[in-house]
Parts: sequence; C-alpha cells; structure tokens
Amino acid sequence: MVASLSTPKAPLALKARKAISYPYLFSEQGYSHATFSDIAERIGMTRGAVYWHFENKPALLAALIEYICDRKRNLTGEAIPAICSIGDVRRVFIAHAGVVARDAMVRKFEFFMHYQMEWSAELLTETHKTLNDFRKNPLEEFQACFKLPEIARCLRPGADLDQLILTLAAFWLGLCKMYLGRCPRIDFDSRAENGFDLPGGVSLAQMAGDGFDLIMSSVLKKECKE
Repeated sequence: MVASLSTPKAPLALKARKAISYPYLFSEQGYSHATFSDIAERIGMTRGAVYWHFENKPALLAALIEYICDRKRNLTGEAIPAICSIGDVRRVFIAHAGVVARDAMVRKFEFFMHYQMEWSAELLTETHKTLNDFRKNPLEEFQACFKLPEIARCLRPGADLDQLILTLAAFWLGLCKMYLGRCPRIDFDSRAENGFDLPGGVSLAQMAGDGFDLIMSSVLKKECKE
C-alpha cells in the first residue's frame, strides 16, 4: 500500500520508489538540465509533490543512490550467505558484478554515475551528507567484514586493512567503468550478459573474481588461500 503524499514525513523507501525513472531522465537530459518539472511529468506527479518528497536535486540523487543500493541488495540476497569467511566475501564481490551485468536499471544507473554525472565539490559534499543521514558508509560496512574474527585471522600480520579496502574499491570502480565504457550506445533494456564481455571474452563476474583473488593474495596467509 502506498502512503498518501499528504503524509507529513513519507518513508525514504517511498521516496526511493518514486525515483525509479530518474536515472533514465538524468541520462537523457543530464543532471544539471533535468528539472523538477521534467521529473514530475515523467512519473505523473505535480512539481509540488516532488518537492514534498525531495528538498532539492541532491536529496533526490541521494535517494536514487539508496534505492539502487537496496535494489542490488535485494537482487544479490539469495546469492549471498551470512558472511563468515573470505570465500563468502568473494561471493559477495562476484554477486554484485553479476547484478551490474544482468540488471538493466542497475547498469543504466552505473553508466550514468560513471560517465554522465556532472559532479562538483559542492554537490559531492551535499549528496554524501544526505546519504550519511540514513545509511552507513559502504566502505565501513565492507571493512567490518574483514574485522570478523573468522576472517581477520586469515590476514597476514601487519596487513593494512584500510589500504586493502581502498584497493578493492578502486578495482571495482575501474572494472565497472571499463565494462560500461566499452559501448556507450548499448541498449540497457535488452542486452544480455553474454552479449557484451570485457576484452578477451571475459565476463564481468569472472574478472571480478580474478581481481579479488589477485588483490587478496598479497594479504592472506598461505593456509587461508582458497
């Protein structure tokens, strides 16, 4: 059941659901050129109703990011067990790559964020501030996995956990950008995963797993390598 727009404070989940079509509008017109009137027309609301849910475009963008993050979690939920080993973390990494490759909306959003979004220092600051109000930093959540006793014991003494997390994050961002940038005019709604691979015919999921293994090989104890 959808809450009424007259509700004083609509749940963020409702706001996020209203944002489903936004990445398509932003990618068509550009973030700076898309207006609340454009957005309202696209989703069948009045401009005032859009303002009721979102104070400004950075708030709308933050809700869109959170919506896509929730979508990724839902799509990978069945593939990801309770994390208790390095192997589980690896499966999480690969599962997220699979979602980017298979889901048109996630892929469209990632392409927009990597290649079309016009970031400024002010917009980055404002967007991060809004996101921090209702979710943890994803890197902090990822880092918490490596602090679990079952996983921490597999890391070599003196391993720099902060550097490890940043290296994995940088690899992931670079991999997505390389994957999405291979063909900027692809049909995001119909392309199948096996219709577009990385150089050498390697799938995004395979490359994610191989890259994870390569990075982790420098910090794992020999007996923990799988």
